[in-house]
Amino acid sequence: MAWYEIINHNLSSIFYSYGKLISRHKRKFLLCPLLLASLLSLGVICLTFENDAIYLFTPPTSRARADLIYMEKHFPVDYDDFIPSRALTTQEKAGNLYITSADGGNVLRGEIISDILQLNAAFQAMEVTIDNNIDRFNFSSICARFNGQCLPEFIISFLSYLNENGDNFLISYPFTVFPNGEPIFLGYSLGGVTVADDGSVVSAQAIALNYILQSGTPEQDTKALQWEEAFTRLVESWNSSSRMAISHLTSQSLSNELLAMTESVMPLMIVTFCILTSFAVTSCIMTDWVQAKPWLGVCGLISAFLAISSTVGLLSACGVAFNQVVASMPFLVIGVGIDDMFIMVASWRHTDRRLAVEERMGLAYSDAAVSITITSVTDALAFCIGAITPLPAVRIFCLYAGVAIIFDYLFQITFFGACMVYTGQREADGKHYLTCKKVLPKDEAPSTSYRIWCAGGVSTTVTAEEGKQSEQIITQFFRKFYGPFIVNPVVKMLVVVLFTGYLCVAVWGCLHIQEGLQLKDIFADDSFARKYYQDQGEYFTEFGAAVSVVLDTNQNYWEKGIQNEIEHITMDFESSRFIHGEKQHTESWVRDYLTFLSETLNTTNVDQELFVQLLRDEFLTRPEFQNYNKDINFNCEKTEIESSRFVLKSTEVVQSTDEMEFMSEMRHKADSASLSLTIFSPTFIFIEQYVIIVPNTIQALLIATGCMFIVALFLMPHPVCAVMVTVCIVTIETGVIGVMSLWNVKLDGISMINIILCIGFSVDFSSHMTYAFITSPGKTGNERAMDALHTLGTPILQGGLSTILGISVLSSSPAYVFRAFFRTMFLVMLFGLFHSLVFLPVFLSFLNTILPRKTRPTPEVGEIQIEPSRQANNAYSPIPKDNVEDTQPLKNKGEQSSVCKEHVYILYNDKRISLDSVAIKETVL
Repeated sequence: MAWYEIINHNLSSIFYSYGKLISRHKRKFLLCPLLLASLLSLGVICLTFENDAIYLFTPPTSRARADLIYMEKHFPVDYDDFIPSRALTTQEKAGNLYITSADGGNVLRGEIISDILQLNAAFQAMEVTIDNNIDRFNFSSICARFNGQCLPEFIISFLSYLNENGDNFLISYPFTVFPNGEPIFLGYSLGGVTVADDGSVVSAQAIALNYILQSGTPEQDTKALQWEEAFTRLVESWNSSSRMAISHLTSQSLSNELLAMTESVMPLMIVTFCILTSFAVTSCIMTDWVQAKPWLGVCGLISAFLAISSTVGLLSACGVAFNQVVASMPFLVIGVGIDDMFIMVASWRHTDRRLAVEERMGLAYSDAAVSITITSVTDALAFCIGAITPLPAVRIFCLYAGVAIIFDYLFQITFFGACMVYTGQREADGKHYLTCKKVLPKDEAPSTSYRIWCAGGVSTTVTAEEGKQSEQIITQFFRKFYGPFIVNPVVKMLVVVLFTGYLCVAVWGCLHIQEGLQLKDIFADDSFARKYYQDQGEYFTEFGAAVSVVLDTNQNYWEKGIQNEIEHITMDFESSRFIHGEKQHTESWVRDYLTFLSETLNTTNVDQELFVQLLRDEFLTRPEFQNYNKDINFNCEKTEIESSRFVLKSTEVVQSTDEMEFMSEMRHKADSASLSLTIFSPTFIFIEQYVIIVPNTIQALLIATGCMFIVALFLMPHPVCAVMVTVCIVTIETGVIGVMSLWNVKLDGISMINIILCIGFSVDFSSHMTYAFITSPGKTGNERAMDALHTLGTPILQGGLSTILGISVLSSSPAYVFRAFFRTMFLVMLFGLFHSLVFLPVFLSFLNTILPRKTRPTPEVGEIQIEPSRQANNAYSPIPKDNVEDTQPLKNKGEQSSVCKEHVYILYNDKRISLDSVAIKETVL
């Protein structure tokens, strides 16, 4: 016997004994899991929610985060002298507005400007109280300031002046100048701008107002959050004019929306439970009311819910926070639990119902428990591999899902097994599944109505054929119709053509997939925050986030060679298509200081001491150059420049591919420069996910596929099974990734989760069918394919449909995150079913001559009658030898004799079922 056969045989033997153990101690196996789940579920009181989208969907050890730490240390934000282009995050504590005209027209009209000024006055007058009305404050007391003024005052002053002098004031864009000579940059404040040939503004479609708040200390953060809440309430209740359309956002919007979406999906659990309960109950009902097991369908659902509650309780107690992505985990686990339940019930139905319950449990477990062990191990392993990815959202989901799969497996082989024993005992006692009253078999029914609604079970005298379980309608369909249809030569060739077309479409889709999760996709479709980001993408596309280029080492700035090198580096960055290259958009202290020296000294050739002295004492003290104080770090004595930066204005990059190219190009220029540089932009934190998503997905796929092959090699009955399973993993993964790109699902953290899931489910679908084919007693490839479909077609189809039903409630979710989860999971189930029920039977039949044959024996008992016990008409127990008359062996056809055989066995699924001390009446055939 080969090593793989030894492993499979030993596993089967262990579960055979374990199944019989459950039958003998069914009460303990029923109550102990319930007690364990109840205790673990108490951990829910420690449940916390993680709603920081930046943390969840960006890698914590990325280069952007390391650069952010550097910037916070050397170029910290000063909210008392705040410059927006020097901000280090896009999530400042603030109230942000995009205001458009309700009719889609020009927002620079007098009536719209008047409404905006009225809204601003309401914000300025709004008072907020904390600490039981003891501490009262308004915006002016907590606002971020520049030159002593709250930031919105600059654009508000511009709008006020325009409202009063609009006919006599010519606006240029993006820079304009007040009559008093004060310049103002409008690139971030006006959107959808139309400019005339002379450079003057004709119209604008949107105006941005940003009420930025001080933060950093606990007191400042508390006040800022309270003010943001008051800001949101005021915006949502603003009804003074129908001429404006307002979209708004605060620093809390991301977390609040994530929490709201997580809570909104919880009621769908009830819908899912009802749908799957109906499906499970319907799937377990038969026309034989004794063999029908609808309550087992309910118990399978309960087992899955025990796994979910235990997982959430345990991980909550361990401090692992719940999040929006994890909210989709229960739908997955319920589907997996129902799938396992169908496999267990199918194995029970394949046992001979003349056997005792204990023996049937051993046989069912020797087959089904091995199968769900393989699938559970591969599913859990896939999640373990997913947990090593750097995206916290993926890592936390995989942790929750992996633990839930393990708990589901444990409850399936304990709690659900005990439920099987109780229902099996009811079946053995010949009791109706609903009333639990003893009923007559169908052939003994006194009337037609009794036969239809009450009868069931097996007669006292049974034949070998009658000892088999009644087939469900769907099982008969696979045996009588679908099996012969799929092995028809014409159909087989069509399947080959279909599979070829499937692979071509899948590969084409893989080559066109888009990457990255955009911020607007995190929010629900009807969310005010999503509307804000949509307005941003529609109207404010010309100017993007500022880019800081830091010279992070001490340089000899007074030397001509270093000055030329810095200018060369600056011009190199300005040459990028992602940067506004005009010099007026670049804030470079080196350029302006050299111009200052030329105008002041008529030369730039000065020594170190004079260079630093004039820079420190004259240049940086002038009002027009005071911004540069934020860009230069002196040593303690202020005699040397330790580091400095210049700031570029980027173009607004909308597509994720452009965002990734933008960051990559900026970093490449910085890394290839002759001077040591650090490049940073607040948007890099989120763009970083685009860089890692493809290599990490490929890495996870390769590792997981290799691990699945090794696991299948050890747990499946032949190496060919492992090879076929691995091939199916590759083709199903290719199909899922390719088609999801055609279904508007991007390759991001959410779809990455499902791609990892796909590996486990690919093993589930392919391993069942491959195993059934190899162990089929058929001689030809077509016979083996038909037998495999007859044996496992029903539970495979039921398992796939149950998972689809479990996640179907997410298909109409208003959130992209949940819709993406549904779409990718739907593709996984769909392609898994097609591989298992269409492609595999056909291709395995082609390979019949080279595939191994491991016979799956069935009981060869001729026509056997076993005397029933007094307690039940269907369960058979030993009869004392003293009551059995020993006679001579039978010789004549039709002659009957009662005998006692000391060593009589039924060979069933590689198990010898002892019939010692059982009265057997043989018929010579």
